[in-house]
Amino acid sequence: MDKFILEDELSSITGRYVKFTERYMNPPRINKVDKRSRFLYDNFYVISDNNPLGRFMTPAFTSIKRKGAISSVEAFSVSEKPANFEHFDYTDCSFADIDSLYEKSPVNKTAFMICVDCNNVKSKELWLETIRKTADFASKGKNNMCVVSLLLPEFPAIPSDDITSLSEREFGYFMERKLENPTAEQSFFVEIEKLCRNIVNDGFENINISRVANLFGPDSCVIRNFDLEGFIKESHASGVVNITTEDQANVISVSYIRDAFNFATQILYCGRTGHIYNFCSHSTSIAKMKQSIHESFKASLGLKSDCENIGKINYYTLNTLKFFQCGWAQNKNMGLKTALYRTYCDVTGEPDNNEKNIAIYAGKLPRIKDLELMMLKDIDALCEANGIKYFLCGGTMLGAVRYGHSIPWDDDLDIGMLRKDFDKFRKVSLKDQNHELYNYSSNYNKSGSHYIVDKVRLNNTYFSTRYSSVHEYDDGLFIDVLVYDQTSNIKLVGMIHSRIVHILSKIIELRWYNKPRKGPKRKIRETLMLPFLRIFPIGFYHSIFEFVLKLYKHKKNAKYVIDSTGKLQKKGPFSIQGLEDIQRVPFDEGFQAPIPIDYTNYLTFDYGPNYLPEPPLSKRAAPHNFARIDLGEYIFETDTTVNYRKLDIRGELHEKEV
Repeated sequence: MDKFILEDELSSITGRYVKFTERYMNPPRINKVDKRSRFLYDNFYVISDNNPLGRFMTPAFTSIKRKGAISSVEAFSVSEKPANFEHFDYTDCSFADIDSLYEKSPVNKTAFMICVDCNNVKSKELWLETIRKTADFASKGKNNMCVVSLLLPEFPAIPSDDITSLSEREFGYFMERKLENPTAEQSFFVEIEKLCRNIVNDGFENINISRVANLFGPDSCVIRNFDLEGFIKESHASGVVNITTEDQANVISVSYIRDAFNFATQILYCGRTGHIYNFCSHSTSIAKMKQSIHESFKASLGLKSDCENIGKINYYTLNTLKFFQCGWAQNKNMGLKTALYRTYCDVTGEPDNNEKNIAIYAGKLPRIKDLELMMLKDIDALCEANGIKYFLCGGTMLGAVRYGHSIPWDDDLDIGMLRKDFDKFRKVSLKDQNHELYNYSSNYNKSGSHYIVDKVRLNNTYFSTRYSSVHEYDDGLFIDVLVYDQTSNIKLVGMIHSRIVHILSKIIELRWYNKPRKGPKRKIRETLMLPFLRIFPIGFYHSIFEFVLKLYKHKKNAKYVIDSTGKLQKKGPFSIQGLEDIQRVPFDEGFQAPIPIDYTNYLTFDYGPNYLPEPPLSKRAAPHNFARIDLGEYIFETDTTVNYRKLDIRGELHEKEV
């Protein structure tokens, strides 16, 4: 598997597992017995025959272990040693033959993740013995669980003109009783499920089966009814996607490999013991899969369709309603188009261009960056003329250090100042200096903005988030201006100071939005709070906020500052050392931008010590949740002499003709 794709998949899985288990251990209910009976599995044993899902589980659980969410990971091979992903470091995981498992002392709170490819008929007897022995071994300890993930064999279309999918017992009946001449692979599947039933009936109930239909993804194209890997290679070589009538007539269930892994861990915690669960990520026609690939690569792939009337549709699909009882959220899995895009990139070696994560900009991101650089240069000139010291901060500083320019997928710039420079900057704000181009967006000058962070905005543009777009005010393209305030030299007092600032910022945020937001807990809390908050005007809360920020403004020899208006409020105080002096470094288009002399202290506090490597692919995405992006007369070129209608926040039809 491609290194960057693997890193992204593992990052997503690890983050999800940690959040899922946190919710699992702290359910939103008042049932002390239920909560007390919950526990997390400490150890994970992956038992596999080198099939793609088993091969993927080993680095996935190893990555989760490195996050501190589990204690140990061991991989056991049934037929041969699992092939490792060459880009992954397995120092935290051990590999062994399956027989060595049964020589261990009994274990507790251990999950046995058994991955079986039902097409591997040559290992049938070995697998039947392995599952029986593993269940016997697990039964000797306490709180152990076996999850058997079966990669289903190819099976016929549902023999009905009306039925479009089969549930768990329906599919079992279909495979056991309705196939006149079952293949060896189909018989293998039936025997494994029969064995698991016998194990449960013999007294060990802690076993579940996850039926995985047509696994696909990077390094895992094992779709039974469709040679996805062969199709990708052929299309890539010929430059043409061919769609036939048969492609439209065949509807299949498919499972993306990351989803299959996530669901296996989901039923481990939330599934009812002794149950079978059908699983798939999507049910779709082969034609739609081919169309999705063409849509993602239409610049290099042509489309040829030679289709007649479909006639009868053949369904090779599983009904998956049952897995929703395990708390599975269908909208949380990867979309089919994205999953196929990633699979295509892995098979062909095409680089992931990340366009799907920044599609919201509609190709305007380079133009946005040009305009923000123009704004930064003007701010720089203003600060230079007035003796104001500022520096890049947040992700903008990180971009300057990591790349020598802004982060490629970032959409705004952040600058920071210590309090004495910030107060000075407010007084000589760009609204006073160049009001035709910019406005200074702040509660300080009654501009209508009630963000706790001041912003320099470009006039006659919109760059509105879903939060800010509910208000009528100048909400244009912006540069954030953050202030770092002195705090107590006693770190605990500084932490309390920072937390109070954080609470006040949330009160202002809610009071400005003025209605409860989504989410059951938040909605109840905010519904109760808002009537009391509305007693006072929002300016009252700003006054308190500013007063608390400046408590230590005149403190001499301060050692620490707090991020008063940025994202680091929860983290508390950090050293002022290095922020008082600046250096110039290359930034976009050769502009020399200021950053602190000791930027390491700041970036380590913000992003951790490993801040230089790029994040996983899926995290290289739009940082804001936009509702409106409109650059107006700035869309194509920067020409400040353009005589175009002035923006009217009441609406475009209120604008006056020039």
